Amino acid sequence: MNQNEQNKSGELSQGVVVFAGLAMLTLGEYLIGVYELGAFFLIILALGKAGMVLWFFMHIFRLFSSDEGDHA
Repeated sequence: MNQNEQNKSGELSQGVVVFAGLAMLTLGEYLIGVYELGAFFLIILALGKAGMVLWFFMHIFRLFSSDEGDHA
């Protein structure tokens, strides 16, 4: 397996983890809504989901990376 295939494999596994995390947070939002536990908890979960989307799908981490040559 070459370096490119390893990078793709790592990105795929990271994507699966992010997907599972977003699904769990969505389930948490649903349960909080069904049991009417309060808007505060919904806001916390929504902020967590927004952070995950920004970090993974929008590649915000690249803004803080010192390696300018690493553009995929």
